[in-house]
Amino acid sequence: MTKCKILGFSLLLTFLLTACGQDEALDAYQEDMNTFFERAAEYNDKMNAIDQNSDTKTIELLGYLDAFAEDIEWMAGLEVPSQFSVVESLADEADENMKEAVALFHAAYDGEVFDEASEQAAREYYDRTNVRLQYIITILHGEIPEGEGVTYTEENALLGGGYLNKDEDDTVFYEEPQDE
Repeated sequence: MTKCKILGFSLLLTFLLTACGQDEALDAYQEDMNTFFERAAEYNDKMNAIDQNSDTKTIELLGYLDAFAEDIEWMAGLEVPSQFSVVESLADEADENMKEAVALFHAAYDGEVFDEASEQAAREYYDRTNVRLQYIITILHGEIPEGEGVTYTEENALLGGGYLNKDEDDTVFYEEPQDE
């Protein structure tokens, strides 16, 4: 009987310690994401504050975009707790889109002649990045993203999970967190 009590106590202690570890990981992730979004807001403010009459406006913009891309890459590399598993693919997509945007912004502005087509393409990738960041914010607040052209399609109500659909060409996979 005492072996059963010891085994039961050990299992309970293990469960409690594991749960504490999950809460610590979740807390750390939420803290990291708060830091990321604070920095994103700072980049936004700095980019909007660039003096359009300045000779260094292009250098400043590209510098902020480069730094923001590094922060997005860092955010995409974070270990995502199971409660927010959908954020992982959105973060990866945001990172890929931002890398493409930055490369195209550099192509548009770094050459001897301004490349309008590259700048337009860069803006589209930058917009895609921002859409994914907005989705992430919404999901971290426990909501399903909504907006023009965005629908949530449930695959299987019993198993939970579905897709966030944005436009025909731009599907983002969404799986609801499973209770463990």
